[in-house]
Amino acid sequence: MAARYDNHPQYIPIIKWQKFEQRALSELVAPVLGRTLPCIEVRLPGQHASMLECYADVWKQPALVDYSSPDGVLTASRIKELKEFLKVVGGSGKLVTPVLNPVTAATDFPAIARSLGNRKVALRLRMEELGDAPAGIPIVKAALAVPGLRERVERLIVDLGQTPATSAADRPVLAASLQAMKNQGFEHVHLASGSFPASLAHINGAGEVKRKDWELWTQINTLAPDTLIGFSDYGALNPNWSEETLKRRGSRVIIRYALDDKWRIVRGQNSTKAESIAISKIMTTVYAKEFQGAAFSFGDRLIADRVDPALPLKKKTGGHLHISEFWTHHISYVLKKQY
Repeated sequence: MAARYDNHPQYIPIIKWQKFEQRALSELVAPVLGRTLPCIEVRLPGQHASMLECYADVWKQPALVDYSSPDGVLTASRIKELKEFLKVVGGSGKLVTPVLNPVTAATDFPAIARSLGNRKVALRLRMEELGDAPAGIPIVKAALAVPGLRERVERLIVDLGQTPATSAADRPVLAASLQAMKNQGFEHVHLASGSFPASLAHINGAGEVKRKDWELWTQINTLAPDTLIGFSDYGALNPNWSEETLKRRGSRVIIRYALDDKWRIVRGQNSTKAESIAISKIMTTVYAKEFQGAAFSFGDRLIADRVDPALPLKKKTGGHLHISEFWTHHISYVLKKQY
């Protein structure tokens, strides 16, 4: 483990509750497991049903759970589902911290308070513009004034969504705002953003995408080192991704491979297993110096298995397992190499 930031809070990958993301979570192992605090987004009734059915079997560690819409809205139906999850799911479900939007905490917190048990609550402040950071301070302050909420809250995520372009002038403003928010009584404050593009159509074959989310976090952390700002991101997935994108998932197989300052992209021409094997051969030969080896993560093992001539074809994977592949590699890379 790199442990460059071992005094910082756990890494928060923001991840959807879908089949192959669930597989990724279930394949994480120590020591990566202990420093991973996923923020699990539950968007649809079907995903809620799955949470009731298998959450405690998939993820046995503490986690944040966010039932709100992409805009941070908890409708009456979503609040009802969240309360059901909090009441019904045992085991690791008792370790869950539900996520609320500070803008609507005055109505959302009383709605779920009786279902919390001994659980804490996390706040997730979504900001559309970097310049909104100072305005977030009174929003968070007002949320903490909601009766009974302050003693429940120990963690704040400031979520920028798509990683914004920044300048030497506005980065200190963001750093100071995060420090001011933490000083209101939070044990942990995290900066979240995601820089993976909505489309990879511009890449034909192999290419790369800059990890501007990690770059921004390191810049802000350097400006406020004593604040111990936690790192949070969306992995190799666009922050504006929605369930509507599901229908486009299977058109081409893609390796999205996290490195220090970029993702290596190897993009297939179709979704066949043969194409999964072909792009894995490119990853392990053309980009052999970047490939971390089969033992690095579950995802790396999938890549290595595809190019192993001794392994029968029926044991080689492709398709949607590339999602589990990139998530397990990404989380492992962040925690073993960077954070």
